[in-house]
Amino acid sequence: MTPLDPAVLEFRNADIGYDGRAVVRGLDLSVGAGEVVGILGANGSGKSTTIRGLLGLAALLGGEIRLFGEDRRAFDDWRRVGYVPQRQTVASGIPSTVSEVVTSGRLSQVAPWRRLRADDRAAVAAAIEAVDLGDHARTPMTDLSGGQQRRVLIARALATDPDLLVLDEPTAGVDRENQEALAVALGALAARGTTIVLITHELGPVEPLITRAVVFRGGEVVHDGPALDHEFHHEHDDEWHHAHGGPPEQRPGLGLGLSG
Repeated sequence: MTPLDPAVLEFRNADIGYDGRAVVRGLDLSVGAGEVVGILGANGSGKSTTIRGLLGLAALLGGEIRLFGEDRRAFDDWRRVGYVPQRQTVASGIPSTVSEVVTSGRLSQVAPWRRLRADDRAAVAAAIEAVDLGDHARTPMTDLSGGQQRRVLIARALATDPDLLVLDEPTAGVDRENQEALAVALGALAARGTTIVLITHELGPVEPLITRAVVFRGGEVVHDGPALDHEFHHEHDDEWHHAHGGPPEQRPGLGLGLSG
């Protein structure tokens, strides 16, 4: 990103919350093109609320949020944003294959009257290869492990070729082998300049990819800097444990159009 380029995402004195109550207060945070940012903090610290505010799933109560230089409330080019929610699951009653699930992400970017073209099929195949599941393209989702299913859902977001990829707890409940496969996939994306934001309670194998760690506590940023600040990590290690939860919300589908 050159000095003249707008930030990929930016919070300016932003208050974000639910039902008129701010969870995050006075947030000033900017993420530039090509950064790989880890958002960390205890449950209730504000890290997930921050991203929900970015995506229009939590209310902006004050200040400003901008995406690619545009006010989020006016932003409508959501094909540039890939989002993988934390608790997204695959319906066990639908015998979809890996390829069909990933294709559903691409379909969200296609006019309803237009069939998939060769470039759409190529994007789907590339997304599946990116998460190292090329040999499973025709495998039913129900035959995959939980970690493999998680990678398929990430591929579904990648099928839209986003400029910004946001992942909420991508390694939660995923075994080490799948965490490492995910790290390789994200590393390839980072190498080609995709901006990546990960909400996580532990970095694990993705830690070497992180260019910056932002730690929340009590609705405020208490650390914004290198991920390898071991002294800081030790000091706040007990706060990085995560208990899943949070207010109910309407979750956008992976790779689907988001409403602001």
